[in-house]
Parts: sequence; C-alpha cells; structure tokens
Amino acid sequence: MTGNRPRVLVGIDGSEDGIRAARYGIGRAKRLDADLWFVNAVDDGVVSGGWGIIYDPTVLKEAGEAAVQQAQDLAIAKGVPADHIRTDVAIGNPSSVLSEFSKESEILIVGRRASTGLERMFVGSTSTSLVSSSYCPLVVISAASTPEPTGAFHKITVAMGGSGDKGLRWGCHEAQSRGAKVDVVHVMPTQPPNIGAFVPASVAQEKNWEDRVLSSLEQIIEPVRAQYPDVEITVRSSRGVLADELIQETSKVDLLVMGVKPRPALVLGGPVRALLAHASCPVALISR
Repeated sequence: MTGNRPRVLVGIDGSEDGIRAARYGIGRAKRLDADLWFVNAVDDGVVSGGWGIIYDPTVLKEAGEAAVQQAQDLAIAKGVPADHIRTDVAIGNPSSVLSEFSKESEILIVGRRASTGLERMFVGSTSTSLVSSSYCPLVVISAASTPEPTGAFHKITVAMGGSGDKGLRWGCHEAQSRGAKVDVVHVMPTQPPNIGAFVPASVAQEKNWEDRVLSSLEQIIEPVRAQYPDVEITVRSSRGVLADELIQETSKVDLLVMGVKPRPALVLGGPVRALLAHASCPVALISR
C-alpha cells in the first residue's frame, strides 16, 4: 500500500455482513484506484467470558486471520492488485480499533450485523458506535437487504436537515465518481412549526412554509452545484416521519447519505438507528 492512493477501510468479522462490506469496498477501490485495508478486531472483552469461561485469544486471532484472508482472496479474484491490499488483526474493542484506523482512511465500511427480529431494535453495537467516533465517512451495509451489487438506479439521495452541507458535498463527490445523479430531500413534519393542534394552517400558510424551506435549501445547494457542475442535482421536500420517509427512500436509490451531529452512541438519534436497522440500500453517515 502507498500513501498516494485513497484508502478504503473495511471492518471484517467473518459474518455474511462482513463479506458484503468487503464486496462493497472492493467495488469502490476498483472504481477509484484505491487501496483496501481489511481489519478484524479481536474483542478483548470476550476473552474473559461469563460463568468463568476463558477464551483462548490465539483461537480468536486465528479466526480473525481466516476472515481477513477470505476478504483478501475475494479482492484478488475481483482484480485488485495484491500490493493494493493490507490486512490486520488487532486486539481490542472493534469500534475503538476501527475508529483509530479511520484516521488514516477516506472511508470506512462495515456490515450491519442485524437483519431480523429484535436485533433490528439494536442494530450492531459496532456500527452505531462508529457513527459518532469514525474520523471519516461511514458506510453501513447489510447482506440481507442489499445482497446484489449496487448501482442499478444511478441515483444517490442526500437527506438534508440541520447538519450543514458536508453530507451534500460528499454525496456529490460520490455521485461524480459513479456517474449518478443526486436527489436532495428534506423531510418536513406534517404540521408547520408554531401552529397549534387547534389552529390548523391555511393552504396559503402551508405553501409559504414549504416554499421558504425549499428556498433555504437552494441557497445551501447553489455553491455545491458550482463545485460539481457535471452532477445533476434535484431538490424536493416530503411530509411525514423522518425515519419512515428515509427508509422508503432506500428502496429506490443506490446509496442514502445523511449528515449527523457527533454525539455519544448511547444517545444516537432514533431516526438514525431506525435507518441503519431497516434501510434497503447502503447508508453513508457523515459526522465530522
């Protein structure tokens, strides 16, 4: 690996979601002529298990080495040069290890590790932790909901809220590399602010409110259009519950990009958790 190429960091844990993350990372590395960095973190918290059971860290490390070797073999089979690939097995909390390694990467990709039943209420502890701790954009992908290669829609949705234009700029940069268009969507509550439940808004008030929101969005987007003149950017608003609207959106795009405010994983917003749990496409979260 060399410092002259961008670096795609992929968290590998031996699961189907981990392999799906590897496949997504391989596609990105080939598209951008980037290096691939496959990392498995042996969680030191499970070395000493419950009921007095002590796990052999050598066995856990060997399992990690097998997992990153599988990812490396897959990358080489897909045409990634061997000298563009690095593998590491580290001892430590997976989210802490990947967060530290993300300082040296341009993107971090992890699997979702929660696809059915009650698991979806909690998603994966590593992915939710990395939302706020990653030093580069984080992409979360699920083998269950996104089994096939992405790119069929040639479209990226950027969810715009109160997190500035960083997510939009990143989404446009991504779209430019893919030859895709960008659809900017802002989800508005069903009722305008400052209008009580017993004082319904008139049609004119509703229209004025929506026009002001779209006008504000256009002011943010205008300089981004100038920066990415080859990317088609459309803007629209929708009404409803943020999580519900964005989850529906993921069924018809290749990637959903969302800016998030850095905060501890334990207080990660409900809409972000719901989106990670139920999205039908990869989700990119931009927090720094």
